[in-house]
Amino acid sequence: MLLPQLFALLACTATPVVGEPPTSGDTASDPDDAMLYDPDVLHEVEITLDPSDWDALRVQERTYYDLLGEGCLEEPWESPYTWFEAEVTFDGEEMGTVGARKKGLIGSNSPDRPSLRLDVDHYDEGARFHGLEKLVFNNNNQDPSRLRTCLAHAWFADAGLVAPRCSLAHVTVNGEDLGIYDNTEAIDENLVERVRGASPGAMYEGALSDFRTDWVNSFEPENEVSLGEEPRAVLAALESGDDALLDALDAVIDLDAFFDFWAAESVAGHWDGYNGNTNNFYLYAAPEDGRLEFIASGPDATFDRVEPFGPGAPVWVATVSALGNRLIQHAEGKRRYEQALQGLLDDAWDEGARLDRIDAWKDLLQGVSTREQRQAIGDLRDIVASREGDIEAAIGEPVYPSALRGNPCWVSVGTVLVTFTGTWGSYPGGDLLNGGDVTTDYLIGGVPYPTTADGVSIGWVGDGTALWLTISTVAESTYLAPYVILEPEALVTGVDIPIDGEVAEGLLLYSSPDTGGEWTTAAWLGFGSIRFDTLSLEDGDTVSGTLEVSVLGGEE
Repeated sequence: MLLPQLFALLACTATPVVGEPPTSGDTASDPDDAMLYDPDVLHEVEITLDPSDWDALRVQERTYYDLLGEGCLEEPWESPYTWFEAEVTFDGEEMGTVGARKKGLIGSNSPDRPSLRLDVDHYDEGARFHGLEKLVFNNNNQDPSRLRTCLAHAWFADAGLVAPRCSLAHVTVNGEDLGIYDNTEAIDENLVERVRGASPGAMYEGALSDFRTDWVNSFEPENEVSLGEEPRAVLAALESGDDALLDALDAVIDLDAFFDFWAAESVAGHWDGYNGNTNNFYLYAAPEDGRLEFIASGPDATFDRVEPFGPGAPVWVATVSALGNRLIQHAEGKRRYEQALQGLLDDAWDEGARLDRIDAWKDLLQGVSTREQRQAIGDLRDIVASREGDIEAAIGEPVYPSALRGNPCWVSVGTVLVTFTGTWGSYPGGDLLNGGDVTTDYLIGGVPYPTTADGVSIGWVGDGTALWLTISTVAESTYLAPYVILEPEALVTGVDIPIDGEVAEGLLLYSSPDTGGEWTTAAWLGFGSIRFDTLSLEDGDTVSGTLEVSVLGGEE
């Protein structure tokens, strides 16, 4: 069978606190803002916007085509989010008119419960709320317990790292209950100054960023002195031979601090962080010597599962990053990493205190939590209770470095060509396997996929968009299914409609006995178009045309 070859080829396809608030190293905490991050309070946040502004804010988004298409990693991604006027009260105290916008890359993007950033001084320069310029509310989309972000930030602080303070908030917008968010201190120069006692030099945000030739320009500068020199210096140091590697790195990175950061990410199982996914982190040049240090961000997928870094990967180490991958293969680097890991477990973990904090939050949310959330909190508690034992049982076992994270940028790894004649309204009720007149040509990784049967269907779906779907039988009980979601404005004849995430986007699905008969996303489709030669939106009317697109995979 050819399908296992298909899955191997597409393996790199883009993926369609403890106790009191963190105080480690805190020399400049403002008691005026401490109340905003009290972990023992469920803060009430009420936001009011013009309804049309809220509707516009909610649907702003990045698509995978925006992130991984042309120009991917050549520079920081442009934000799609714009500012809107909002009136906000925090625990009944009015903040006045502030700027509000959506935030998030892909995983946290939601039109129903968007993550939000508030700029207190956006319309009133110099305005502050309890000394703060901005507030951040994260929806924790990847965490049904809604607790992991605050739990993880507290852990990073207890590990001696710069970390934002974090509390829980009950958020409403225009009277609509959006549920539980985290209220996380903004990660910026002010955070570093609060914890370290002085402002940093350069500062960058890393999102799918790394110290590699084709990736190093993707770090996003956070201030005017951030010109990209520091990440490029790390790239140069990584090119040193083994004898000179640690000294070269230590000259541009606080290497002791990095080993602690790496170990702390592993204890938390931060698979979507720097060492697990080259994502969700900040760099800052330390005030005293200019060497880079790391800050973890977006940790809503921490403390998640037994094998947080993937099936078969060691539970105690993540090595897909340029730094982690090189250092784990260096004898002294590996020794120092293991030493840092054991040191954090011995001196900073405190399982009992973390379980007490989870229990306190569960009680705090008793009146507003859902059954799903309470179940998820129980699951989180079980993971935290076993985490130290899981890691200590694995330390010392043979460790082989995993491959570097593949370049996420899309390239064409195949083509899909479908010519079709069908009927409007055949989706969802028609013969999906044999309906219509279809000719297909699948070529993936140089391998053709001949079909024995094909069907095409098209019609409205529940959210007001249209779905075009072909299902092709390529072996016994084994199917390929390219499909395209279309906005209503794309339903026109005689025009090549780009598959680029604007008004049309496409996926290639796969089902076989290997997947238990379940449909699995094999790849995104793009770099091409769908064209309707005949089209009528009345049930039973003829629809005909051509789909010609590329199968998109990551670069090798």
